[in-house]
Amino acid sequence: MNRLTAFSLLFATATLTSCATKAQTGAVVGAAGGAVVGGAIGKVAGSTAKGAIIGAVVGGAAGAIIGHQMDKQAKELEQNIKGAKVERVGEGIQVTFESGLL
Repeated sequence: MNRLTAFSLLFATATLTSCATKAQTGAVVGAAGGAVVGGAIGKVAGSTAKGAIIGAVVGGAAGAIIGHQMDKQAKELEQNIKGAKVERVGEGIQVTFESGLL
């Protein structure tokens, strides 16, 4: 594991512990993943740092957009489904009904 990969993983882990929303978490995970993949592609193309930076920006933006959309969808579900508990769990949305009947 090279230094850039190790730094990216360390940064992502440290930042994930302080994220307030799933959109922020998605941005951090996307940026870290993008940096690792971009660094690998950049190494083949001749510039690991440039590839990592581009990968981090693209991955972070995509992660933030996806996280925001999931937060928005969870909020809409909570408003439209009465008597159900709606929460973000991991990468998905969990809907729990109060009774056993659906």
